[in-house]
Amino acid sequence: MVQFNTKDNEILVKIVYYGPGLSGKTTNLQKLHEMTDPTQKTDLFSVNTMQDRTLFFDLLPLDLGYVYGNSIKLQIYTVPGQVHYDSTRRIVLSGADGVVFVADSDQAKLQENIQSINNLYHNLQANRLNIKEIPLVMQYNKRDLANITSLEVMEQKLNFRNVPHFEAIGIKGEGVLETFLETVKQTVRYIFNKYQLSKNIKNVDNVIEKLETSIRNKAVNPVSQPKPQKAGAGKTVLKYTHSVEESKSDKDELLQKAITSNMETAQLYTSLKKSKAALQKKQEELQSLYKQIEKSNNDNLKMRRFLESLVNFAGEAIITFDEMWVIQNWNQAAEELFGYQRKAVLNKNINILFPQESMDDLNRVLTYVMNGKVVRGFETTLKSRQGEALPVNITFSPIKNQNESIVAFTGIVRDLSFVSKISKQFHLVQRYEATSVLLPELVDRVLKSAKLDASLTRGLETVRKLAEEPIKVTEPVNINHVVENIYLLIEPRLKLRKIGWQAQLFPRMPEVLANRTEITRALMNLTLNALDAVEGREGARLTVGSHYNNSEIIVQLIDNGQGMASEELDRMYESMLDQQRSLTGIRINASKEIIQGFGGMFRIDSAPGRGTKVTIRLPAG
Repeated sequence: MVQFNTKDNEILVKIVYYGPGLSGKTTNLQKLHEMTDPTQKTDLFSVNTMQDRTLFFDLLPLDLGYVYGNSIKLQIYTVPGQVHYDSTRRIVLSGADGVVFVADSDQAKLQENIQSINNLYHNLQANRLNIKEIPLVMQYNKRDLANITSLEVMEQKLNFRNVPHFEAIGIKGEGVLETFLETVKQTVRYIFNKYQLSKNIKNVDNVIEKLETSIRNKAVNPVSQPKPQKAGAGKTVLKYTHSVEESKSDKDELLQKAITSNMETAQLYTSLKKSKAALQKKQEELQSLYKQIEKSNNDNLKMRRFLESLVNFAGEAIITFDEMWVIQNWNQAAEELFGYQRKAVLNKNINILFPQESMDDLNRVLTYVMNGKVVRGFETTLKSRQGEALPVNITFSPIKNQNESIVAFTGIVRDLSFVSKISKQFHLVQRYEATSVLLPELVDRVLKSAKLDASLTRGLETVRKLAEEPIKVTEPVNINHVVENIYLLIEPRLKLRKIGWQAQLFPRMPEVLANRTEITRALMNLTLNALDAVEGREGARLTVGSHYNNSEIIVQLIDNGQGMASEELDRMYESMLDQQRSLTGIRINASKEIIQGFGGMFRIDSAPGRGTKVTIRLPAG
């Protein structure tokens, strides 16, 4: 219901954004707030609940300019979409002059949209407002989702009044201003006609056009993503938080108090800002100077803390030393690389890091640096606190003051140990390259020149396909047959090393849609890991089982090997970390990638002394 503020010559118009939870109502207000001219808006107010992240009340007064001596000021609200906030929605909707219904375009949210539009009807009726008369605009938000309800269906299910509708992507600001403008035009026209404000106005359309032009001219481009903000910052200047765990009557009373209190506080806050501005105008020069000094001090402090944090938590070891080569600063990465705590090396000479044979190189390089030059990519060997040799790459730089005088030096040290380990792992993988290239031809020669039984022929064919680059096609594959083929290949190894094998395969196994060669490679990799794990153990055994349940094919490989602790299992995924575990890690990562590529799930459970269980879940074809 429109309000007339004769004291300030204002016509207050209330517009409410309505819709299901998380449909984008609050996002619309935030984007609208971003677009609005800073001189034409106040701060954004909100009341939050402890149970949900959705804001259920936002007050955004927008002064849209004067109309024949009166200022039209909009008060824009959102309502909570969650079901248990119905009383709040009804209270906020009270006195509304126009409504924007924000619908979620996700197909899964269609029923929630329908329930919410019905809820709007009931709450308008409870407030003695007619849904068939009140200005209403539909916004179909989140049109960038993959699975959206078609525009025709949303119109059919929701837009029973055939009111104007807009497609929107609220988070990017698309469609937000257009929806708002149409709502403003409809609402203002409705108010002028209902309260006969147009008697003294020759052309209402011109007035409405002026409002629209005013908004468009002062609108700025929306920010497509929220800006990161510092703690305590933001445009929300008032928050009232309450719990919804009390009884219904207590909750309704609390919500009523929250809304009423915040409306009054918001108005008080706006008046206070005007009064404060008037007082501050008298002290403008002094206050401006004070703010500049305070800002300069804060900026300096923030910059200092930022630089200290940047150096301390940098990924590379950073060492600062003076002209006497005495260490002045030592960051966290340096502690981890060299094993010295910061307190232990401060005021020590930098040569404690250099073995005797590297001192000549150090003297030569630092001579350049002390002459003001930067030395990049200096490769040498340093030593850790434990005496371990560390291959490194160092960049030395002079640090100068504002007078261009050298006051200190810095060394950024990059550890090359990891690069060395990676190189070793590449050599490890390349050992098998020649075999994989020559093996298919050798198998072909054996198949052509010898009479082999069916099982051996099938095994050789499997080996050849594993060595070749697989053709990227999918086909129905029986997992049991894959397990049986793998057994044919490893049977000699099982017998030679006295490893027990037990296969428990589901008898009527449906097929999975996959690439036969790749799925065989994945299971073979995991089988080889299991064989390595039980190597040399008394009573070594490997159990392979398959099962079908709820449209899922489940395969498990269980060994009674040594097993691993959880932290050791985590490191296993980092195939380059440990040379002894690199091949096992490579196999695991390769298998996991293949399984997930066919829509499957991959899990490893292991414990020291209890062996390892690998579980694979694949969707049945």
